[in-house]
Amino acid sequence: MAAALCTLTSCIRKQTVLTLADQRDSLTSVVDRKDSLICAVFEDINAIAENLSRIKARENLLTVASAPEGGVRPIAQINDDIADIDRLLQENRSKIASLQRADAQLRKADLKIAGLEKMIRDLEAQLKIKAAEIDHLRTELYASERQVRRLENQVAERNAEVITLNDENIELATRLHRVYYIVGAEKELRAARIINKEGFIGRTLTMGRNNTMNAFTKADDRLLGEVPIMRKRITLVTPHPADSYRLLVGPDKAIEKLQITDPVRFWESSKVLIVSYK
Repeated sequence: MAAALCTLTSCIRKQTVLTLADQRDSLTSVVDRKDSLICAVFEDINAIAENLSRIKARENLLTVASAPEGGVRPIAQINDDIADIDRLLQENRSKIASLQRADAQLRKADLKIAGLEKMIRDLEAQLKIKAAEIDHLRTELYASERQVRRLENQVAERNAEVITLNDENIELATRLHRVYYIVGAEKELRAARIINKEGFIGRTLTMGRNNTMNAFTKADDRLLGEVPIMRKRITLVTPHPADSYRLLVGPDKAIEKLQITDPVRFWESSKVLIVSYK
């Protein structure tokens, strides 16, 4: 009986040791789990605080009208900033949800972190405020974007109008400065009704009634400085002040060319120059 009692006592002690070891392992696991939850809580809190700081930095960029270099910040950059803020807000929503789960598990384990529930409520409130601010900024951005597009369209329209006006002005200036000249034999010019011979005694040449200018050379009075002639006996049929041009004579006594010395006065009486020769 003594041997059996010793054996029984030894078994009881071994079972007690095993039970205590299991309880110790269980308590250690619970403590480790609580420690892990508490660490996760503070990691989430730190991550939320860091995200809020980054959101604030992005907000400061959005509220500054000009870029650091002095120009207006491109809308694409502003859109990128808002996208970053949206991402950070979403991260904070996930972190707050993780805090709420951790808080529920800690309370279930009869462990409360002082002020955690209030902190979670405050963080949720901050998150809602930030989300509302970003929605407001996004609305303003879209309005600005539409305004910029309207202004760009207006500028494009004005540029098109300016180009059209410039083209019209060039065309008008070209027409205003357009002149015509012809150098030909008197007989041919009369046959083409470009000139007429009028009067009985000392008949004079006058400009004819031929409405077509196809036989004439078209020129710009701002660019036309001289008209080649290469004839000896010529007549200027159209009226041009004598002091507005000169006739340059060559060695063979032929008039080589008519040089226009005062274009304004030369063309003021007639935009057409007709030179005939015998």
